[in-house]
Amino acid sequence: MVAAGVLLAAGCSSGSSGDGDWLRGLQSAEATPDEKEPPPSPSTTPPLTDSEYTALLGDTADPLNEALRTLQKARSDEAVDGALTAAADAAVQAQSTLTEADAPERITAEHSSYATALGALAADLGTARQGRDDGALCTGTAATARFGSGKSLKALRDAARALDDNGYPTGLALPAFPKETDRRLKNGKFVKDGSRGGRGVLKIDGAATDAVVTLARGGKAVFSVYVRKNSKAQVQRVSDGDYTIYFTAGSDWNGKARTFNRNCSFDKFEKKARFTTRTSATQITYTIFTIGLKTSLTGNSPVTPVDPGELPK
Repeated sequence: MVAAGVLLAAGCSSGSSGDGDWLRGLQSAEATPDEKEPPPSPSTTPPLTDSEYTALLGDTADPLNEALRTLQKARSDEAVDGALTAAADAAVQAQSTLTEADAPERITAEHSSYATALGALAADLGTARQGRDDGALCTGTAATARFGSGKSLKALRDAARALDDNGYPTGLALPAFPKETDRRLKNGKFVKDGSRGGRGVLKIDGAATDAVVTLARGGKAVFSVYVRKNSKAQVQRVSDGDYTIYFTAGSDWNGKARTFNRNCSFDKFEKKARFTTRTSATQITYTIFTIGLKTSLTGNSPVTPVDPGELPK
């Protein structure tokens, strides 16, 4: 406010030397660049000592060890989903903590590789979790195997070993995880075979992926048969009645869960299949019902997607 008044007064001055001296005095009172306070010096925090760094390695490894053990022991789909998230968070936290730390100078390269490997582990865990969300991994078993088949576990073991060899034990204890498989049943094998005592015949033309076809009545599966990709299967002695036909397609058959582990789909035919038998004095006529899974999956037959839990087992 004083400076503004000074400038206004100076603008209205008739050139008096007194006013000019006073203004020049005010300007000369301002600090020159050389007189300003110098900027603060950069931090010169020394690297961690050997014992401090070893303790930090152990502190970051403990939560990750516990999270990975929980993942290895998880059995239900829900438990696996939660364990994947927790393990990814633990790996991210470990990487962040170590990235901010000043490691002893003689192992800066090994330290950097270890932090990078932790980030890759977190990425693989996140990818497996995302596969559960988008449906590519249909079971918790599939998600655990996808993580176990990644390259990050080996990379982290190697990085930890490099630190161990230099006298800095990480305390990391990575459990073993299963690898991805591609299990299949024989074409035409029954996944479930209930009461069949009629004359009806069900013929199935397979699709481009393996599938399991289920005939259900009253909300319960009567039988389920495995059909390999691009193959044909046939079920005889189907009893008379109206059936709803369901099928699931995918890869890597999980016999315990009775579903595919990866890339699975679940559908049912909108039109029911009616099997009848008629007997006369001279002949017996019965139903031969044919379905094509390939045409169904490409949209040429009336099918409706269903939730996995709706598929009778």
